[in-house]
Amino acid sequence: MTSTRIRLHRVRGTHYECGRQIGQLTRDAILQRIHGDYKCLSPLFDFVTTDDGRQLHDEFVEIIRRRFPWYWDEIRGLAEGSEIPLEQILVLNFYNETQTAYHLSEENKSTFDHSEKQIFNETGEKGCTTVLLNRQDTNVFALLHNEDHATSLFYSAYLLEADIQSSEYDNETRYSPREKFIAYCYAGSIPGNGFGANQFGFAFALNGLYPNYVGHARLPRQIVNRALIAVQNEQELDQLLNTSPVAFGFCVNGVFFNEKKYLLNYEVGPNPKVNNENYISKCRIVNDGLKENKFNDNCEVVFNYLVHYNHYERLNHLIIEQKSLESTFSRAKRGRELGELLTIGDGMNLLGDQENSSFPIFRVRSDIDVNTVTLCTAHFDFDSSKLFIYENNPKEQIEPSFVYNLIDLFVDDKISESND
Repeated sequence: MTSTRIRLHRVRGTHYECGRQIGQLTRDAILQRIHGDYKCLSPLFDFVTTDDGRQLHDEFVEIIRRRFPWYWDEIRGLAEGSEIPLEQILVLNFYNETQTAYHLSEENKSTFDHSEKQIFNETGEKGCTTVLLNRQDTNVFALLHNEDHATSLFYSAYLLEADIQSSEYDNETRYSPREKFIAYCYAGSIPGNGFGANQFGFAFALNGLYPNYVGHARLPRQIVNRALIAVQNEQELDQLLNTSPVAFGFCVNGVFFNEKKYLLNYEVGPNPKVNNENYISKCRIVNDGLKENKFNDNCEVVFNYLVHYNHYERLNHLIIEQKSLESTFSRAKRGRELGELLTIGDGMNLLGDQENSSFPIFRVRSDIDVNTVTLCTAHFDFDSSKLFIYENNPKEQIEPSFVYNLIDLFVDDKISESND
């Protein structure tokens, strides 16, 4: 670990115990995040004390405790370990849903002044960019990802190695999953909104998507994203996304890299017309050698590479998105201008691009734009089974700040009880 900014924490125990350990380890980082993003968070903290906000969160908690009680224990442990009010921890974990619900409630007020949208500078501004490469002609099989979010996370986000034991629930009728993974995490949130990999050879990177509505009494995005860290195979991933009613939108970029056949991209969003149903579009990224393969499930196929931003590419005819998406569409336009991606260097060149000064693909902190920044760039190299993380622009930083051997996830007791 040569990184000077991104800390690595290690935890071991039950879901509750690991949550509590994370809370203790990251208390200062959570407070730093809240302080740095208080202009955006303060209205949300107030909103969840109103009847509408309280009902929104109560419904979320109820379905989480019913469907994924171990992740509720993880959240509860995080709040207790950090000694930060649970209500604030819930806002950090249900951020997209709470922000959108607050925005919609303000729009519905007759006295709402549309010139005073203080917390909504631009929908999708904090969204990420992901490159999926699967080329036979240049012998590349990789996933590259810019993790973009609020500047308050620049120093407070962290890497987590977790070794989580299974526990019994509901009078021994259910058991929580045994989990072992590495994940990039936001302070105050349980794992599941960045990128990472697990002991079953599943690597992932997530992008936010932005419907103009919130599905009530459904699972917040954070919980479904947390659950996908535990999946063992593609069938289990499909089942999770099809049977977990989501309250908001997101994109999953992933691969079961032990198989080294193809990469996966899912666009997901709530279907407001049917209770507990999601809109889902699945896409495989295959190389030329798999062109003749026939897949049994109903999904699209893209050859050689795919770049995904923060708008619906395939579900845009079904899901109405929030209006202000200049950042994601501008980045997509610039990506098309850069042309076909053949190599890792081409992917890094795209992720490091700053040609559009208003909406660069790689974002840096500045006094002008204090709301969003590229926190880091991840490069999953599946030929070497390594994760490389760059803290600075990957076009300019020759050596990664952090290198992780993904094979270590397959080794028992690799994750020690010590913490860095």
